[in-house]
Amino acid sequence: MRSDAAPRYPDRWFWVGIVLAYAAIVAAALWTPVLGAVLAALVGVGALLATIVGTRRGTLFLGALLIAVDLVLPSDVALRLRIPVGGGGIYIQDLILGVLLVSVVLGATSGRRPGAVTSPVRLPILLFLCWTAVAAFIGSQNGNQVKFILQDARSLVYYAVFFFAVTFLTDRRELLGFLRLLAVCTVVAFALGAVYAALGRGGAVEFVEAGVSRFPAADFIFLMAAMMLAAFVVVWPAGRRRPAWLWLLLLVALLGLVLSFVRGNWVAFAAGLAYLMVVLHVRERMRLVVGGLAVALVLGVGLAAVSPAVFSSVVSRALAVRAMDDPNVQYRLIENQEVGRQIAEKPVLGNGLGAEFLFDWSRYGVAPFLKTYIHNNYYWFLQRLGIIGLGLFVWMTIAFLVPWMSVRSTLPRDDPWLSGLVFGGRALFVALLVNSITSPRFNTMDSVAVLALLMGMSEAALALLRDRVARGPGAPA
Repeated sequence: MRSDAAPRYPDRWFWVGIVLAYAAIVAAALWTPVLGAVLAALVGVGALLATIVGTRRGTLFLGALLIAVDLVLPSDVALRLRIPVGGGGIYIQDLILGVLLVSVVLGATSGRRPGAVTSPVRLPILLFLCWTAVAAFIGSQNGNQVKFILQDARSLVYYAVFFFAVTFLTDRRELLGFLRLLAVCTVVAFALGAVYAALGRGGAVEFVEAGVSRFPAADFIFLMAAMMLAAFVVVWPAGRRRPAWLWLLLLVALLGLVLSFVRGNWVAFAAGLAYLMVVLHVRERMRLVVGGLAVALVLGVGLAAVSPAVFSSVVSRALAVRAMDDPNVQYRLIENQEVGRQIAEKPVLGNGLGAEFLFDWSRYGVAPFLKTYIHNNYYWFLQRLGIIGLGLFVWMTIAFLVPWMSVRSTLPRDDPWLSGLVFGGRALFVALLVNSITSPRFNTMDSVAVLALLMGMSEAALALLRDRVARGPGAPA
């Protein structure tokens, strides 16, 4: 018999799997019809995923689905769509992320894709994710609750979305497709927030007029959208008209940012604009100043005309940033003191994921209690991950913000979408660095997923622009 002859039954293991799957469904149905139906549904989903996982188109679809669900799905709905595990739950985003990462690995090793983008950010993010696993082990050794360990780990794992972006979003058309997705998600998130506001679900907030409440939508969406859109508007080539929808989308993002009444977001947005002032060309800086004043005037006049109470609340809320006697400010100061004591005890390795601390709020008539949430993201890193973990995060920050500076002045400016991604992604990162002093953005799954995506897209856009420079003048966009 020839040794290279085709196997007699090439699909044998496929049919074995089918038979075993149906046998398991029948056995489960005999035990209980509900279990049989669930198992049949899982087999069907698995069969569907088998046709797309590992393919380029399927991986792009999974990435788009993850971002859409992450940005649009309201938190109350997400809570109902989770699978209870260990006192917590696995969210639908987590399931999509797991399948996406499997698809990325299979697609990256199949050889059926363009080369991945080379980025100095890849190694620090990879090591940061590895240290996350070490911190989870440290947390388990310290007796931290499994529920809290898994909550912390889940959020940090979303940094892996960066690898999806630099591996599969390597083409200008794909980058523009995801930009459109982010734009649509911003509008949908604002619309859902408006519906919730109409239903009276706005959040209570201090230093505002009576009857004014916080816009019931995830505030990080509008901070990110406003920062990126501002960059697109500013780097737009002279002599080319910006599309009207770009201005409208910017106003929607800014309106959501203002109505969130999160003062840290306002300060962060200003910090991002200041960063743009440093890295942009002189003409673009002038455009940023003039355009920023014009947009602020339109937004302010519009708010004052439509709702004087909201306008007054914005002003009073902004002025209250200096109110050190504000209970919210005092809350954070006491929180930092308590967490600081734990950091001093284990500064290098940290206390592991899921670490709790005793919060003493007794001066306000509340008995001391254990909590895990820390408003200051850097204290969170030190308490959970130690100096090593924070050091890896700092490395990631430097790798993203510093190396590109040597080529920024030579980058082509005729493609506002790629240029906006390069400049806007970094301005957004700087904004979040400031924002995370009072509101953690680098360890919450919602914001980390989008941030990691935009970081990867920014690196991919930078690679495309540098490639055009290397090919010389007149190279196509």
